[in-house]
Amino acid sequence: MLWPLAHVTPARADTTAQFDVTATVTPGCLVDGLGASGNAGRIGVLDFGVDSTFSVATRTATTTTGQAIRLRCTPGVGLTMSIDGGGHAAAGGRNLQRGATATARIPYRLCRDAACTLPIAIGTAVPVTVTSATSEDVRLPVYGSLTLPGTLPPGTYTDTLTITLTW
Repeated sequence: MLWPLAHVTPARADTTAQFDVTATVTPGCLVDGLGASGNAGRIGVLDFGVDSTFSVATRTATTTTGQAIRLRCTPGVGLTMSIDGGGHAAAGGRNLQRGATATARIPYRLCRDAACTLPIAIGTAVPVTVTSATSEDVRLPVYGSLTLPGTLPPGTYTDTLTITLTW
């Protein structure tokens, strides 16, 4: 016997399932202007100023006020920096040099604080603190100090350092 279509009840089933949605955000830093080579260009200038040939003054300088790159990091990230010995390193120390004359050098030191009590040794990783207050504009704590010998010939004394940031 055939049943009329009006009596047919469609089969129905409610089926549910779940799935997870996740995202992982890792701590890190962004260096604005960083090219594919990983080279951020110049960070700034550590300028000890102008003095007389006969000066024996102690001069200090910092890169924090004129830092040319913008560094943004996740608050609390494990950021470290290391700085090489530059182009005129000798006997474990950094030197400014006038031209190609290795005898016309002025030794200088780098430090993490303005009083220069926390030295930055050549190639040694030093921590850079990143807090929520500083995370959008991280300044690298690089300070320098030198004492002029009062006996060097006049001229411009220079050095170029490479800083490596790791996080």
